[in-house]
Amino acid sequence: MASAAPSSQAKVRSRIAGSSGEQLTAALHPWRTRLILQQVLSWTARGALAGLMLACLMLLVARLLPWATAPYWAIGIVIACLLVAFGAALWFRPSLARATRLIDALLSLHDRLSTAWEMRNENAPLFGLQRRDALKHLGKHSPGTAIPLRPGRSSLFTAAVVVAILALLLLLPNPMTGVLQQQAAFQARIAKQIAAIDHVRSVALQQTNTPATERTQIDRILRELQAKLQNAKNEAQAQQAIAEAQSRLNQLRDPQAANKVQAQQAASSSLQGSPNASLSALGQALAGNDNKGLATALKKLADQVSKMTPAQRAQLAQQLEKAANQAQQNPDLSSSLHQLARSVASGSPGEVSDASNSVQKAAAQDATTQAQSNSINQVSKSLQQSANALAPATDGTRSLNQGQQQGQGQQQGQGQGQQQGQGQQQGQGQQQGQESNGGQGNKGGKGDNPGNKPGKNEPVSVPGKIGSGTSTQSNDGSNGVVQNGSSVPYSQVIAQYNQMAHDAIDNSSISPTMKDLVHSYFKALEGQ
Repeated sequence: MASAAPSSQAKVRSRIAGSSGEQLTAALHPWRTRLILQQVLSWTARGALAGLMLACLMLLVARLLPWATAPYWAIGIVIACLLVAFGAALWFRPSLARATRLIDALLSLHDRLSTAWEMRNENAPLFGLQRRDALKHLGKHSPGTAIPLRPGRSSLFTAAVVVAILALLLLLPNPMTGVLQQQAAFQARIAKQIAAIDHVRSVALQQTNTPATERTQIDRILRELQAKLQNAKNEAQAQQAIAEAQSRLNQLRDPQAANKVQAQQAASSSLQGSPNASLSALGQALAGNDNKGLATALKKLADQVSKMTPAQRAQLAQQLEKAANQAQQNPDLSSSLHQLARSVASGSPGEVSDASNSVQKAAAQDATTQAQSNSINQVSKSLQQSANALAPATDGTRSLNQGQQQGQGQQQGQGQGQQQGQGQQQGQGQQQGQESNGGQGNKGGKGDNPGNKPGKNEPVSVPGKIGSGTSTQSNDGSNGVVQNGSSVPYSQVIAQYNQMAHDAIDNSSISPTMKDLVHSYFKALEGQ
């Protein structure tokens, strides 16, 4: 049986089969690749340009404000913009459908390709003819010539201007460089002082002769100071933080610590001068804060008392009473010495034992107080050294401010002239001279002060207490005046100043010749 011949419609369909969607897809791939490459290059270039502009802006801000890390931020923003633009170009690359629309617009094909792409799966003869027409027009162009990769002139000009500005910002001197160097030097000093304070803190924590509560408070103060110094922006803030720490340290002091130490030294000196060996050993133990030696001396004293006559005990009690009177500024020690004197006079072993325990307790408390004061003094001194190291240099020297070092100051006055009548120290009168302050104020001057007793023309160094008077100071040779005080009789102050002068020079490194000179000066004043 013969087969039927193919119809004319089947022949048309067979001829159109070559214009299927696969052929259209294959023809569009080179164009899509070229469009993706153009988009990646264009977007990356724009990202780099945006990054360079932002870098220029950062470098410009760095010329107005001290910004040490601005160059690093500028480099980072350029790299970030490049990566973001490159990633965005790949992420939003055109699909085949979008590529057909872009090619239609680029080649003016009047939606031939986009229509052919939408109807690529249709088998009707009309759609096949439409696809053939679209491929015919597309074949007249080449992707390499129709889609350029070179940037436009405006883009090149803009990039050249931005690069030139960036080069100028990098090459021209930055006026903030000096400020940044000062800040770097300041931060280096801050770091050094923080390390020094950390060492002081560790040493203070190891002071076992001070109470644990005080060590904890000192540690907290120093830790807070380290945090404030870490956040300090300039010398003024650092100095303020150190001053606040010193003030808080001073609040930990016993206000009567200095008086108690002086009283203890006076009592120990009195006892060391006793002809009785036990009392002399007792005075030496008090002077050296030797608890073991103190206990031994008191035990020997108790054994000796039991073998003494009433007259001998009375004489020994008198010497103890004298030492107790010398320790009046130390109430606990003075009371315990008075108790010991009464027990020695009575000769009762029980009372002598109780009084000995009282003396040991008072001496132990004084030793603890002195250890606390010494610990605070050491920490405060270290803080003052840190403050001096952070202080800006002026005329080749550093401004010393030791007034906050000990919480109390001393003033040394050296004067020549005629000193008459009522003592002129620390707000008890009026004194004129040259003055420079720093925790220790040096005064020197000539003055004729009216009074009842003339003084000798001898140089003398007399320590004084901080008064409540006001003062005006000058460093150019003009007079400094200390005022606001009440006048007192000469006889009431000379003994106090004599004792204070002796305590000051006995605990210093002044030569024996100068010490003898001061002693003779006050002896002469007391004899008038």
